[in-house]
Amino acid sequence: MVALSIVDQGPVSAETSPAQTLHETVELARLADEIGYTRFWVAEHHGVRNMGIAAPEVVIGHLADRTSRLRVGSGGMMLPNHAPLHVAEQFRTLEALHPGRIDLGVGRSTGTGDDATRDALLRTTDGVEMFGEHLRRLLGAGGRLKLAPEDPYSVLTASPDGVPLPPVFLLGASVGSAETAARTGLGYAFLSVNKNPANAASALRRYRELFVPAFEGDQPLAILAARIWVGEDEEHAAALAAPERLAVLEYLTGNPSALEPVDRALGRRLTDAQAAARDTLDLRADIVGGVDHVAQRLTALVDASGADEVMAISNIHDPEDRRGSFRRLAQAAGLAPAGGPPITRNGAPHVQP
Repeated sequence: MVALSIVDQGPVSAETSPAQTLHETVELARLADEIGYTRFWVAEHHGVRNMGIAAPEVVIGHLADRTSRLRVGSGGMMLPNHAPLHVAEQFRTLEALHPGRIDLGVGRSTGTGDDATRDALLRTTDGVEMFGEHLRRLLGAGGRLKLAPEDPYSVLTASPDGVPLPPVFLLGASVGSAETAARTGLGYAFLSVNKNPANAASALRRYRELFVPAFEGDQPLAILAARIWVGEDEEHAAALAAPERLAVLEYLTGNPSALEPVDRALGRRLTDAQAAARDTLDLRADIVGGVDHVAQRLTALVDASGADEVMAISNIHDPEDRRGSFRRLAQAAGLAPAGGPPITRNGAPHVQP
């Protein structure tokens, strides 16, 4: 059985509001808590029409209050947008309120593809390029790294003092980011989307080879994040994936939009530009199928990459369909008994009369 987690990007439907998306995130976290998922991370996006979570640090506290066992964290905090000291203080505070249940995932993006939004978010114009320094300062203020005396952050301590910084994970999609995580003694989550799956195997194995513990007892923790849609069968799974795949093409061709219903997404005729964009995407890392097929893919990916954990991204138009997909994914990973009641399209168990 592979450890299974979720990263929620807050998928926004064309037929509901972004505010409703946040409530659906709570319901999904409760389900994940109930059926045995390990972590539930929320992403940070700004000005992206089909992703509704912009303040992960606020959402994390809310989710931790409404779950009991699940680890809750960021996937991730986009460090170019935030002062390192502030991030360390936010997550020490969350750790103080929910000890042992918080994760801090950090990334080097701004979480938007819109130039105006990006420029408004960046604390400094060189924020992306300064990611390495900002990461060191975050770890220094949080007590996980000793900074050089000349660094202004070397005299700072994130409040509340005496509370450990929760486990820190570097989010990445390259061998270079894997090496950074390993040399800094951090956890590592590789985003295997629109990439050859072999890239994930190379990065995660390199991470293990180079890992240097920051503290005695630290162990490498390698997470493989992938888009996963689990249907009642192959056709149903492909239908569940259609709205997200269409939204990606619309984003790439300059017309970002919320997720369409399945029937509209399947019936949409692509423009020439969208068809051209589709042909450039590498979808081999996506996991799409029924429970048995997905179980085989999960086993193969974990065997190839050495991942400790698989983290699913499943953007689906209908929230009930999304919960159903995650229930079936739990079956595929062995979290739910394979001989239990079959899961129907609305996510509820089917009970024989």
